[in-house]
Amino acid sequence: MARRHHHHHRRRRNPLGLSSGVVKDAGFNAVGAIGSMFLAGQFNLSGWAGVASTAGAAVALKFVGKMVVGESGSEELLKGGLTATIIAALHQAGFAKNLGLGLYAPSWFAVPTASDQYLRNYAPQMTGRRGAGTIYFPGPGGQLVPAALPAGVSGMGFHRFRSRYAGNY
Repeated sequence: MARRHHHHHRRRRNPLGLSSGVVKDAGFNAVGAIGSMFLAGQFNLSGWAGVASTAGAAVALKFVGKMVVGESGSEELLKGGLTATIIAALHQAGFAKNLGLGLYAPSWFAVPTASDQYLRNYAPQMTGRRGAGTIYFPGPGGQLVPAALPAGVSGMGFHRFRSRYAGNY
């Protein structure tokens, strides 16, 4: 009895509808926007002159892009540059003050160190262990100085570095 071979045709699916051309155009738009803002930033202009320099940089990118990537790529560079120009104009006009990072506010973040709650750095002296001596840190002029502990603090005496089962808090 002869065996039959069944050929399954798998259909190619693209549920999002994104083609390589769309991704390429988006890349050119991003390069045009960032490039025009970078070029305009080189002139260090503010106000409406900065907006005009962004537009001029977008047009300049179009001409340079025509020589490098061709007509269609240069049009996408111009679109990105004009988008950056519109955003700069909205900011200058005061309409885009609320656009940005939302409720984010710049703040200071302390890097976790061996310090107390007032961010005073204390380096413990490792005594009482075999082979452990004093810890030295770079001091003024690059000299190594022994770490000083406040009066009454011995070893790793800070409660936040100790086990919660150790007691004697």
